[in-house]
Amino acid sequence: MLLSACIVYSLFHLLNIIRKQKQLSEIKNDLINNITHEFKTPIATVATAIEGIKNFNVLKDTKKTAKYLDISEQQLKKLHSMVEKLLETATLDSESLVLEREPKDLVPILKSQVDRFSLVTDKEITFKTNAEQLLKEIDSFHFENVISNLLDNAIKYGGDTVQVTLNSILEKVEIAITDNGKGIAKPQRDKIFDKFYRVPTGNRHDVKGFGIGLFYAKKIVEKHSGNLVLVPQDSYTTFKIIL
Repeated sequence: MLLSACIVYSLFHLLNIIRKQKQLSEIKNDLINNITHEFKTPIATVATAIEGIKNFNVLKDTKKTAKYLDISEQQLKKLHSMVEKLLETATLDSESLVLEREPKDLVPILKSQVDRFSLVTDKEITFKTNAEQLLKEIDSFHFENVISNLLDNAIKYGGDTVQVTLNSILEKVEIAITDNGKGIAKPQRDKIFDKFYRVPTGNRHDVKGFGIGLFYAKKIVEKHSGNLVLVPQDSYTTFKIIL
């Protein structure tokens, strides 16, 4: 009986390992596909722009040459940003990423992020707070990136409105970013903070990304001695930062 129990346990353990390996393989393949799609676009654009510069230089068309140079510069900056994101992700689990924390007022930081995204989207973004000034020791660069990632996700995947709230509750600070999209399905809620994980959308690539935004955001918030959580809802999506 003991030998049979050990064999059964070993079989279930082996099946569990195979299942995890299959999941890792799927994540790896999705990441390779995403990187391929993301990198091919700026590379192809720059290649086309260089070809255009060669042709228009013959005609001395400086205006079009300058236009193609601007396009190339923008695409190279985009490519550089994507490479930096991937490299930065590798340091999040280690101690090599040291935050430069100093007292900062969170109110203008969040308001500036809301104003910035309001300029690039038709969706309504509102900001509410119960404090005129709220000082916290943060690394402003990384913390602004966290807010930017959460707002970017809300605009990409959410509905028509996004609400950002900043509240001081006793000794805690809560920042909530809510959109009125269709919400995140229950089977996906425990996985969305995993590195390189993206909610499956079938054979589509209409929303770009590597699946590292939420992983990055959670790690940075944790390095601020806080927590980033998804508030379970069916008709809304709310990400809450608790410091």
